[in-house]
Amino acid sequence: MNQTPSDAPFGLAPNVAAGLAYLLGILGGIVMLAGGGTNKTVKWAAAQSIVMWAIYIVLAVTIPVLVVVTQLSMIGFLSVIAGAIWFFGWIWTSVMAFRGVELRIPVIAGITAAIFKSAA
Repeated sequence: MNQTPSDAPFGLAPNVAAGLAYLLGILGGIVMLAGGGTNKTVKWAAAQSIVMWAIYIVLAVTIPVLVVVTQLSMIGFLSVIAGAIWFFGWIWTSVMAFRGVELRIPVIAGITAAIFKSAA
């Protein structure tokens, strides 16, 4: 049985590794980025997933604090809408990565490129 070696982490196909980086959130991004491999698409997906989920975690902690401090329930409503958009974005990035499409999410891609220069 002679298989060609994959340049993605853990011998996975690049689209599977990139999809898992998005699907498994920040942990998936860290595992795929640290797991080795030289595939630029997988490294980019992993780095962008880490940034995407780090931003989500920061917002998920800060927005409820803002609601309590400011007593503005409108911020709470906006956080529900932002959460729904984030959920669909998470599904979209996962599906597109599994299909083999390299994504560059506006704003997040710029932050990712600035932090992870080796993945860009």
